[in-house]
Amino acid sequence: MNQFLKRLTQSLRALIPQPIPVKSKNTPIFSKNLYKGNTNVLIIQYIYINMLRKKFIFEDDNDVDEMPDYKKLMRLVKKKLDPSQVEFYNSEGEDFSDNMEITYDGLMFTFDGLQEYLSFFFPDDYSQEENSEGYYDAKYYESMYNRQWNWYGEFSERDYQDWSEGYIVQSFMPIHFESLIQLSKYSSPDLYSKLSKTTSNQMDENLVKQITSFLEALDLEESIIDLYTNSKVDAVEDSASEGIAKVYCDSLSRLGIERYSEKYCFWKYTMDWGSCLLLFASFGSEEDNLLDLLFNTIRRSTQRHLPSHYEMEQDYWDNDKFEESWISGLTKILEKKLADIEENPENYDKNYFDAIDKVMSLGGTDVWINTKDEKYKI
Repeated sequence: MNQFLKRLTQSLRALIPQPIPVKSKNTPIFSKNLYKGNTNVLIIQYIYINMLRKKFIFEDDNDVDEMPDYKKLMRLVKKKLDPSQVEFYNSEGEDFSDNMEITYDGLMFTFDGLQEYLSFFFPDDYSQEENSEGYYDAKYYESMYNRQWNWYGEFSERDYQDWSEGYIVQSFMPIHFESLIQLSKYSSPDLYSKLSKTTSNQMDENLVKQITSFLEALDLEESIIDLYTNSKVDAVEDSASEGIAKVYCDSLSRLGIERYSEKYCFWKYTMDWGSCLLLFASFGSEEDNLLDLLFNTIRRSTQRHLPSHYEMEQDYWDNDKFEESWISGLTKILEKKLADIEENPENYDKNYFDAIDKVMSLGGTDVWINTKDEKYKI
């Protein structure tokens, strides 16, 4: 009988009138108050039994802290223990109460986001220690998952280099080549002659340099590089976020750790008592700590992890999304320039086009040439 029941019994017994002895030998030892006393005892028993049934009090709960975790689980399953009486610790004395709650149905895990989720369930790979590699990896992945990673900034510097080396022009499609031919027809007869005799798949290095210089002369460099960078962002941003969710969101369901919400990942997860008991049956013994057993099982299980954050672009590149943005966007840029030349010829006098044609005939804007006396390069 627990302390609560003892106090309850003492309180109720105080209300029972004490039996009064009777002096006559021919009468019972106690008066009729005895029956009142017996009735009150029955009331106490009735109250106890009903409170026990309704789980307001529990049997044999004086030594809950001394119980092995397996025994606690068995009593929780049978509703013989209240969750408020139970605590689970790992072998180092940690209860993880910042992220874990003990409920009537099982364990409830709550996280602020992906970084906290990763550092809790996979501490060997994603350390909570600041300035560690795993800490930053988890932080980067959370930013990518939330679509807050600065993909544009990561790509932008490289894309300017790609432009100067001709890689962006080499990604032009046949539809863009047709627009280039029309533009060069107005502004560079020399380039027009070359483009008319070739296709986008046959461009050599010199022609690529000339096309790059031609577009720079038309002041299209910045808009094309910006489009190229944004198209790369479109190719990676959504697919990286979805890829992270696919790897981790439901990765622990095989152990019974399930999402609390179908809509949100990396927020709340539940693990019912049956799944906790199954850990003991499958991977441990009755003497193990629940939390040690849980984390060791996760550690030993086959878990696919993400590539390094700087490899995410390659692993989650969606070429269909890139082309969807790049092809239509570049077509609009070139067609807009062509329409401007045709509709506003006053803005493009003959000297302007002659200068462009001369530059193209010399090899483009990045080509050094000697003066007639060969004393200088310009």
